[in-house]
Amino acid sequence: MRSGGRLSSELALIYAAERLFAEHGIAGVSLRQINQAAQQKNISAAHYHFGSRDRLVYAVLEHRWRDLDCRRRRLLDAEAGARDLRFYLEVMIATLADELKPRAEGNHYLRFIQQYERYHDGYALARSLSPAGVEIYDRIEANLAALPAAIRAMRMRYLINVVHGVLAMAEHQLDTGELAHEDLPLITSNLIDMVTGALSALPSAPTAAMLAGKPAPGDD
Repeated sequence: MRSGGRLSSELALIYAAERLFAEHGIAGVSLRQINQAAQQKNISAAHYHFGSRDRLVYAVLEHRWRDLDCRRRRLLDAEAGARDLRFYLEVMIATLADELKPRAEGNHYLRFIQQYERYHDGYALARSLSPAGVEIYDRIEANLAALPAAIRAMRMRYLINVVHGVLAMAEHQLDTGELAHEDLPLITSNLIDMVTGALSALPSAPTAAMLAGKPAPGDD
């Protein structure tokens, strides 16, 4: 049986892989474990459908990123008004927070993507699977053009880690019952506010001095 263009056995393997990768890291999970978690009678099912662990990782990304990118594209194309830093961060973060809505297969994507970032540099893959996401990222960086290049580069590196870290923690807390779904709108809006302020903050005097290669005030 097919669902959304995939066989039900393929989807079972994708969902099992996403959960196990999220919980144990990508390098820490074997195809055999994924077969067992997906309750596949054929012990070679994951290898048959995907060929390798890396191809199964790609399948998980593709399964989530295609829809995520479509939602982001609709927001980019439909929204009118100011296209400032907060706008692009809201499109980026609110669509990720939507991944926390209850799913029949459970919610593991944010924790999975955190593990993926430790496992592999996904920028080239993002360009092919998530062009709207890459556009948003580039627009965010363009809104920080007034910052020194070195500071801007550091903050852009931190951006994904901070956003994914907060939402992955929320995903875990939803799983354990420490957080209610009713709390998510406030968490999401506050995260957008926080990241907007952090990215756009002017470098302090100590940071500017260190950037210039000079001793920071008080280092005498």
